[in-house]
Amino acid sequence: MNELVTLKSPLSVNFEVTPLCDLSCRFCFNEEMGYDDKKHPPIGQVISILKEIVRAEVFEIRLFGGEFFVYPQWREVIEAADSMDFFLSFVSNGTHINKEVVQKMKQHRIKNGAISLHGTKLIHENITQVQGSFESVLRGIRLCLDGGLNISILYTLTRENLSFIFETCKWLKENGVDINEINISRLTPYGKAKSDWENNKLSFNDYLSIFPQMERVREELDILASLGDAFPLCLLPKKYHEFVVGCWQGTGFGHIDHMGNVRSCSIAKGSYGNILETPLTEIWTKKLVHFRSLKWLPKKCRNCDDFCGGGCSASRYEGGMYAPDEFIA
Repeated sequence: MNELVTLKSPLSVNFEVTPLCDLSCRFCFNEEMGYDDKKHPPIGQVISILKEIVRAEVFEIRLFGGEFFVYPQWREVIEAADSMDFFLSFVSNGTHINKEVVQKMKQHRIKNGAISLHGTKLIHENITQVQGSFESVLRGIRLCLDGGLNISILYTLTRENLSFIFETCKWLKENGVDINEINISRLTPYGKAKSDWENNKLSFNDYLSIFPQMERVREELDILASLGDAFPLCLLPKKYHEFVVGCWQGTGFGHIDHMGNVRSCSIAKGSYGNILETPLTEIWTKKLVHFRSLKWLPKKCRNCDDFCGGGCSASRYEGGMYAPDEFIA
């Protein structure tokens, strides 16, 4: 029988400093989160959340959004988080990264980050719905790489870019954007993608088609290509198991939004509690007991030797906070 450990707090959290973003990606899940009034939170609230996270002895914070670098006091956030001795990294759409941003991150010990890129120019800008965003993100990636930061590309799958993973990576290599890692993200039925899910959703065979592409990216371009989310390993050929990074939601990883609400997944809706009202350690140890029991999973998943946590909870919208993967009957 598979088991999940209970830690007193997550080792790593995505801290959604602001819900605001200046792109309008067609799959964006953030509209699902029920924020009645989308605006930047006051800096005092952000600092209070950081203090509660450090009190829980969380090791890593990934500065997240929305888009972190549109937050007016992003510099103060980095300074405060560094002073609290977190291991810091970031997730960004890349369009606001300039030399000053890179210098500030290096000054405060940020060495790693993930930047979203969803295809070559036409595909990327059709997804972001912002003209010029392709050139902006490339500039941001190049500046980070030139500054010595380790950057992985985040590539969210859509029907439009599904077949262009290898082509995108090849274009980057041929145009001097020397990345060494790309993480492919699953398309989930939240936010904008949900509005026309029957036409937007990807089939099981669609997902199978990305693994030979990732294999080519690894072998021919020397870029570590992986599916950054969970996937049912029981349905996947053994040779591709190593291509699935998986998910450690609810055990070592969590998400905290700009209001202090705690989720075990960055995408799935709902909240286990608010760290401005209840200590994170209490939320983490008491509110996820049923999740860690695995009783919500089919018995075959609980006993599976290739335990993947039941795949991706966010792939099944009606599952609420967590549920078996959409491809698990």
